[in-house]
Amino acid sequence: MIPHRIYSQLLILLIVQLIISKHTTSPTTTDTPPSSPPSTTSRGVNDKINQIYLDVSEADTNMHLEAIRDLPLSTYKLSYERGGQGRTRVGPVGPEVAAIIPEAVEIVPKRTLPPLEKGGEKVVIENVPVVHEQTLFMYGVGATKEMIKILDKLENEMEEEVERSAQIEMEISRLEELTANSMDGGAEVRMRSSAAEAKQIRSELDLELERAKEEIEYAELMKEQEVAQLKKNEDLVLARLKKEDEAARKRAEATMAKKLETAMKMEEERAKGEESISAAQHERELEIQRMKEMMKAETARAEALAKAEAERMNEDVTLRLMKAEAEQARIRNVAAVKEGFEWLGKGFSEFLNNPRDVLIMVGYFAACMAGVYLAKEMAIFVRVVMESMLGKPKLVRETTKKSWFISLFIRFWEAITRLAGIGVMSGEAVLKYCEEVFDDVILEGELKSRVVGLAMSAKKAREYDAPHRHVLFYGPPGTGKTMVAKKLAECVGMDYALMSGGDVGPLGSDGVTQIHSLFRWAKTSNKGVLLFIDEAEAFLGSRSEAKMSESAHNALNALLYNTGGERKDFMLVLATNRAEDLDAAVLDRCDESLFFGLPEKPGREKLLELYFRKYVIEAVAELAANAGILSKLGLAKNLAEGIEVEEEATEMGWAKNSADKTKGFSGRELAKVMIAVQGVLYGSENGKIGVKEINTVVRQKVTEHAEKKRMVSGAGPPKGAPPSDGRRPGFNVSPARA
Repeated sequence: MIPHRIYSQLLILLIVQLIISKHTTSPTTTDTPPSSPPSTTSRGVNDKINQIYLDVSEADTNMHLEAIRDLPLSTYKLSYERGGQGRTRVGPVGPEVAAIIPEAVEIVPKRTLPPLEKGGEKVVIENVPVVHEQTLFMYGVGATKEMIKILDKLENEMEEEVERSAQIEMEISRLEELTANSMDGGAEVRMRSSAAEAKQIRSELDLELERAKEEIEYAELMKEQEVAQLKKNEDLVLARLKKEDEAARKRAEATMAKKLETAMKMEEERAKGEESISAAQHERELEIQRMKEMMKAETARAEALAKAEAERMNEDVTLRLMKAEAEQARIRNVAAVKEGFEWLGKGFSEFLNNPRDVLIMVGYFAACMAGVYLAKEMAIFVRVVMESMLGKPKLVRETTKKSWFISLFIRFWEAITRLAGIGVMSGEAVLKYCEEVFDDVILEGELKSRVVGLAMSAKKAREYDAPHRHVLFYGPPGTGKTMVAKKLAECVGMDYALMSGGDVGPLGSDGVTQIHSLFRWAKTSNKGVLLFIDEAEAFLGSRSEAKMSESAHNALNALLYNTGGERKDFMLVLATNRAEDLDAAVLDRCDESLFFGLPEKPGREKLLELYFRKYVIEAVAELAANAGILSKLGLAKNLAEGIEVEEEATEMGWAKNSADKTKGFSGRELAKVMIAVQGVLYGSENGKIGVKEINTVVRQKVTEHAEKKRMVSGAGPPKGAPPSDGRRPGFNVSPARA
């Protein structure tokens, strides 16, 4: 068991050790004199600084600290930022600041806020207190200065307490010596009281140190908040300066616009002045010309009067000359008439005496006239026959009609098979054949069934020698109207002929002749002709339009004449992008009307897969086959070597996503997308193409499609286009053929 005296000594030593360790670990400050500001009086910059700052005195930092301590801190949002949904701010609000720091609040006479409800009136508030954050920041600086003073004072007091602790430690050491030399009970009591006093001092020192730490932490926190507030103020100032710059730029633009308008008005006034001057000069020249003409007229009148006077004076001589000339002319005419009648009388007498000669003469003249007429008609007939047998009309751009010899052979063979009953197909066989023909044609559900039904009825009508029905295809460009017409001719078994309505206008008055020649040529086909007229609105427009020319009107009448009744020799298929522009009589000639719309998502997906196989997979395979044959013969290099389509691309997984992106694309545009993919494959460095390259091409084509729509609608130039001359841009883009 430790004696009570030894226990007390150990407790005193522990307290002293703690005080010494606290003293050694406490922060020390070094008194370094503040650096004096550089003198600027040598250059004369601050010689008159007192004229700027008036009533300079030391600030009451204690008041600043008390104000900052009493100032409440709130979170709030501003109603005029993003419709009241702005960011959350931290800081004091105006009325609270005005009660504690009045000079930090500025009263704005009037402020306009957004309406409380959409479409309502704006809210106007008067005498709005606005916090001046710069003043609050300087108050924070003053409070920080006051806290620094308090911290310095606490450090001084701590040093005094440390000195007192050292003195107490010395006294404790003396007490230990006395205790060691004497066993007096009073010394032990004094030692215990000294230990208790040292413990109390240590507790006070700990409390002071804790309070000093809290003050330091509070000062650092306030400093961080002040720095953040200062940064926010700088951001607000920069935003305000940016808005002011934008407003100044807009004002400058408005000023330039006004100057430009003024200059244009001045230019117009100058042009008007020049025009009035030119008109005045022209009027003056006209007046001079009129005066010259008047002078010439006066001169001519004077000359005429003089000449008339001279003729009046010589009137008798002139009359005698005229009478003599008239008498001579009468004598000559009478003699000529008498001689002519005598010659006719002799000839008529001779004809009456020889009637056979009269009949021969009349027959001769009749034969000559008949020969001329027959030669003319025969020439026309021969020309028509030769045109129909040896060539095609000018209006036909493309046809599958064969030469006259082959057509004659085919007609003979079909007549034999028809008599034998070989060429007649059943209804199921016709349906199966038509479905096979249209198998690679991708159309929307009901449209394809209608096309197949039309092909079946036309094929059976041809077999039974029934009249054909004329058809109208209408819809946006690139939706497959031309392709369906070709497939329809193939399914029906007719010759196919393509013409464009735009080719009729340049022919002028010759257009009527060419249209008649076209239909005469169609009659010479033994299988019949499916005549496909593309861009029909170009010459079959409504006759109610005043701008329709006479040649176009005649061409329309020529077509109506040739399609008036039931026809077995040809089938007319019209295609147009603007069916509403066609003439009412033309629409009446059409027995069927089919609308070809833009493909929906499933159709676009099938078209992308179809064209990818055609232009990429099959093209690469064909290139490899052809290049392989030529390379084996040593005639060419194997061009397909190194060209490869990645397996992931051939699985067609990308088609669904691409179909979503290509909304609004026509079939022709989707084909162009795959042709572009083929170009990327042939032009790539490694000769490979995958899903990534396909998606890149699709994105590019989607952007091009959007820009083309902007051009057609006249919404302005595409993005990135160079600036125009100031006039509103316009685009005159003719629609593409279907």
